[in-house]
Amino acid sequence: MKNARFTDRVAIVTGGASGLGEAVSRRLAGEGARVVVADIDASGAERVARAIAAEGGNARAVTTDVTRATDVSQMVAAATALGGLHVLVLSAAVEVRTNIGDTTDDDWQRVLDVNLKGPFLCMHHALPAMVRSGGGSVVALGSTLGAIGQPGFAAYCASKGALVNLCKQAAIEHAPDQIRVNVLAPSACDAGLFVRTAERTGNAQAVMQGVAANMPMRRLGTAADVCDAVLFLASDESRYVSGTVLPLDGGLAARRQ
Repeated sequence: MKNARFTDRVAIVTGGASGLGEAVSRRLAGEGARVVVADIDASGAERVARAIAAEGGNARAVTTDVTRATDVSQMVAAATALGGLHVLVLSAAVEVRTNIGDTTDDDWQRVLDVNLKGPFLCMHHALPAMVRSGGGSVVALGSTLGAIGQPGFAAYCASKGALVNLCKQAAIEHAPDQIRVNVLAPSACDAGLFVRTAERTGNAQAVMQGVAANMPMRRLGTAADVCDAVLFLASDESRYVSGTVLPLDGGLAARRQ
């Protein structure tokens, strides 16, 4: 391995079966981590774990619904069985594109359950394991929409805004344990939720090109951009960084705030 920053470390990636979660899982494994690929999509998680093994890495797929405490507890147990727990990447998320007036109770609850209750349950169960491992890093994938509003994304904006304060709370509580908790806030990327939302319009390419043209850097973020930032926050290179929100948006939030 060219750069094995995570040798002898165990990482969990929720939402690891596809999109940004898959990209992060493969990058962590490529740099030496033993990775638990956690996702409600069992076949997708197995596919990613097999791909990591084929690339010479070490991964285990664990079927996990992050809204269920039993599943999350089993996920953490699978990680500690690999040798402790040092990195937790919170990538599982859902999105409903509706404004406040059109958001149903069920849609609201589903988004808040996955995007906010899920990270809470994951940290609730994972942080004690990190303490036993001597410390570690939590990286939550937030969003530019956790800091600014966007018409049509009421529940999503609310969930990502609340995620920021949840992570700041965890960072403060666990700083003495040498556990760092940070939020990475990407804007629209070429993988993950944005792509799936664009595909539902029936003209994904036009939507993606239009959004890219409106970005200060005139492009979308990439999975590689996200992986580089996640690995920085997860590694010792950011050992004195905690309780922060790192925008990964090509300057978008700076223009709009």
